Amino acid sequence: MTTVPCHPVIDSHVDLLYDLLRRHPATRLADLPSDAWLSPAKLRAGGIRVIVSAFYCEDSHNGPDTAAANLRFLLKYSEQHAAELRTVLTVDDLESCYRGNGAPGALHLLENCDALMEFPPQELKRLGFRVVGLTHAGKNRIGDGNAVPSPGGLTPEGRKLVGELERLGLAIDAAHLSEPCFRELADMFSGPLVSTHTGIRRFCNTPRNLSDGQIRTILARGGVIGLAAFPGMLSASGKADVSDYFRQLDWLVQRYGPEGIAVGTDFGGYDGACRGFEDHARIPVLAGMLTAANYPDTAIEGILGGNWFRFFSGLLAGERRDETASGVT
Repeated sequence: MTTVPCHPVIDSHVDLLYDLLRRHPATRLADLPSDAWLSPAKLRAGGIRVIVSAFYCEDSHNGPDTAAANLRFLLKYSEQHAAELRTVLTVDDLESCYRGNGAPGALHLLENCDALMEFPPQELKRLGFRVVGLTHAGKNRIGDGNAVPSPGGLTPEGRKLVGELERLGLAIDAAHLSEPCFRELADMFSGPLVSTHTGIRRFCNTPRNLSDGQIRTILARGGVIGLAAFPGMLSASGKADVSDYFRQLDWLVQRYGPEGIAVGTDFGGYDGACRGFEDHARIPVLAGMLTAANYPDTAIEGILGGNWFRFFSGLLAGERRDETASGVT
């Protein structure tokens, strides 16, 4: 394994449950072999202190008869197979995981909120979720994702949900939103706005990636952008290596400064690999590239974890552990 980077790492989008269900459905995270994509050994080798674990609800489950049941299944599955990751509920939890050397912590992200048409958003928050993505790639009862042809904006039910999410103090992840939904969300939602895993459209012209205007909107509101390692977001050819990743990261930093730019690999969530940045054990390679490019140590610390640490510290401010509970309803 490579040398662990000198700074703690927060990865803002890890498809742990999706990877387990696809490749190791009966195996707990703690029991995965060292060569598994998201193994504990690779997390240690990469210096990963906190992950944002995505509860990815596939569009095929959307609808009143299936969405909430699928979310409950994922909640139970996570409880049974990823329990060794400490659920981060408070600033103290975040600080302990980020500064400590024990098991990594996990913040929870709901990716595709169709289930919240039946599953109470306040219950989701009670279970430790602090970030939600309104859609995945397709259409749901809230709005249109980035793969919908000729997309529209939020539905009336979606606008009502956005208001409830703002009231509850949750952050919204814009990673999969169509542009009309993004614009409407930015206009009506005054809460925290981020993109946990994305590419940059000027380098790879796909609706999945952020436009310059979307980048400016997120950063101007104090949000953070996590750059994904998915080759399909890094290169129009669908093939990419770590230099393509660094090129987008460096462009963001040179244009907007380092304070809102970070890592959101999307490891576990796709097929294929970014050569030279295949998994968390390769994080030290990225750290070395930043050093070789004469990035100051403070900027490297922020990109690897400090920027997300600052954002999530603000998001969790005032939260008390006795206000939340584990378990599945």
